[in-house]
Amino acid sequence: MPSKLSLISDDYGRAGRLGRVHVVVAPEDQPPFSINAIAVEEDTHLLLSSEGAIDEPKETFAELVSAAAERQPETPGSVLVRKAEPLEFLAIVHDIDCEPTWCEAWIASAINGIVEEAEWRQLEAIGMPLLGTRHGHIEGRRVALWLARCLSRARFRHLKRIWVVAPPGSETELMWVLRNEFGARR
Repeated sequence: MPSKLSLISDDYGRAGRLGRVHVVVAPEDQPPFSINAIAVEEDTHLLLSSEGAIDEPKETFAELVSAAAERQPETPGSVLVRKAEPLEFLAIVHDIDCEPTWCEAWIASAINGIVEEAEWRQLEAIGMPLLGTRHGHIEGRRVALWLARCLSRARFRHLKRIWVVAPPGSETELMWVLRNEFGARR
């Protein structure tokens, strides 16, 4: 069965199209195009993407402890938006109170949420890392398969380019996984 994703020959098997959407697999330090938003792997307590610098708090220690106790964790699988340039889509794919800290359903839900958020905001280009692989022990091929399944079901109106952020040297293999899954879903 022919794939809905066609490879572009001059990109050495690292790029293709899913309908009208140009999909490129490239390392973090080699963005193939400028993006409007990037997904960031996050946990339910928003600790993973926090910056390392800690400023002296204005609140007392007791106030900080009380505020932390009252704060509800974010829902696994959800997506929050952080205003930045580009926008950051915080993909809640880890719960540090669980072992393992991730599950496939959370990652798939976050991928769907990122695409929906990008479409709602009428963005044209996003960066999508292999969610769960930075802070979890998940094989990149597995996440690429989940990503392909989610993307093959998505309805794109505004999104034109997706940069799949991948470890250096894995681009062609991951594009192969994406292409095979897109073909199987056709």
